[in-house]
Parts: sequence; C-alpha cells; structure tokens
Amino acid sequence: MKQHEEDLATVQSLMVRLRTLKQSAKLRLKTPLRPVIRQDTRWSSTFCMVHRYFRLLEHLDTTDDALADVLPAPASNKRLRALLNDLKKIESVSKALQGANVSLLDVRVWFDGLIAIKPHYATYLGPRADIVHSPDFESGCVRVLGGKANRLTRGEKAALRPFRCDDAQSSVAEDAESGDEGSFVEQLQKRRRLAAVEPSVARTTYGQERHSLQPITLEMLLFLRQNEQYWSAQT
Repeated sequence: MKQHEEDLATVQSLMVRLRTLKQSAKLRLKTPLRPVIRQDTRWSSTFCMVHRYFRLLEHLDTTDDALADVLPAPASNKRLRALLNDLKKIESVSKALQGANVSLLDVRVWFDGLIAIKPHYATYLGPRADIVHSPDFESGCVRVLGGKANRLTRGEKAALRPFRCDDAQSSVAEDAESGDEGSFVEQLQKRRRLAAVEPSVARTTYGQERHSLQPITLEMLLFLRQNEQYWSAQT
C-alpha cells in the first residue's frame, strides 16, 4: 500500500474538495453519489474511497480550475485501477470473515488465496505470521477440519489436547473390547479408503508390480511415499 500513498493522497484531497458547499452543489445536479474520504481507523475506507472515486470520475468537470490541481493524472488513474482490483479481493475476504458460519479452515483457504495473488501478504496473513497468537493451535484446527487429523504435529496435538472429545476415547475403548473382529473391520475400512484415495499413485509408481505385492506391503510403501517429506537420512 505504501507505493500507492501518493495517489491515494491525491484522491483524498479531491474528495475533500468535492465536499465543499459549491462543489457539492454542482455534483448533486449530476449524481446522487456523495464523496467518500479515507479514515485511518478503518482500512476498508481506502477501498470505499477509491471505488467511489471511479464512480464519480465521469461526473467531474475536468475543466474546473477549482479541481484541476487535485485531479489524478491518467498514469495515476491506471495505478489506482490496479489497486482497486486488489482491494476488491481483500474487501471480499473481509466481508466473508464476518459471516456466521466461518471456520478456521475457511479463513486459511481465503488467506492462502490472497497470498497466492500477493506473496508479501504472507507477512501478515501467513500461518506463522508474527500476529498469530497460537500458530500450532490454528494450524492444528485447520488440519482437523480438513480431515487430516492423522497428520497433526506434536505441537499441534499438544495445543488441541484440551479440546479432545471424550466420545472419541470411549469409542476407541469399545473397539478394543470388541476383540479381533473390530480390529479386522478397521483394517478392511482402512484398506478400502486407501484403495479409493491412492489408486493412481499405486498404478503410476509400481505399475503391474503392485499385483505381486501383499496388500500390507503395498500399503506400507504407499504410506512411506506419501509422507516422504517427514523422512530424512537421519530418520
């Protein structure tokens, strides 16, 4: 935003000028739209001001000497339009964050989308940004909500332990009491999920050789391959 401060200051001066009694009366004859100024306490006011500026631009008298010294130049307008496109995306995320059913997973997806467009946003919106109070807690919640609870790190597990559901623990205890039948069913379910998720990986990695492998061997090899980022020569 710093590289646009000069252009934004020009638009701010124009908006202030348009709010004077004489200029406001002239503008009222052409459009019901009113000037909007930027406020330091509300960052969204920057978007509102730039957006309103381009709405008012067609109604402004460029030959008016009272406005000539505060009208942005064509090059400035080009930069401001590019800025407006970025601000629209930020404003969209800002409004979505105020929704009633927003989860941490939703927020992470939206923030990552902004970072993909402007990498320097990671300084403020990244999962490990300085402003994040509990990085392990937030990243752990995102993994759980995304169905990746089995990939929680040690720090994430520790951060989420107070919120662990007792029902899940009792369910594990009941499964243990059910004996071999329960564990066998779990193995079948696990293999079914593996077959549903990884068929292309098994095919492209081992080709026809996979038919000669025992299911448990194939499962182990695929597990190691899919989690290779967690292994090293020292592991």
